[in-house]
Amino acid sequence: MTVDVTTLSLDLFAPDLEEDSCDPLDDLIVTLLIARTAQARRHRAARREAGLPARTMASEYAMVKRFTARLGPRGAEIAQVVLALTHSAELTHSAQEPPRAG
Repeated sequence: MTVDVTTLSLDLFAPDLEEDSCDPLDDLIVTLLIARTAQARRHRAARREAGLPARTMASEYAMVKRFTARLGPRGAEIAQVVLALTHSAELTHSAQEPPRAG
């Protein structure tokens, strides 16, 4: 069986710039970071309301270890930035921590 390659368009071999874009993945990462930050802040607020420390250093350390195990040394840096987002007030309104009671 033979194929007539003269009928193939050269466009078949050109990269699809739309398809190769990382923009949708970047948008998903940002959305997930905002959701994670909001969830962590709700959890911290619930712990405070229950009279417990808002942060649990053991769980934060475990998170850093998980990120490092899967992503290498840069994973630790990424985990630290994610945790910093949780502890900062520099996010949009949709991810802000509820105000403290009392």
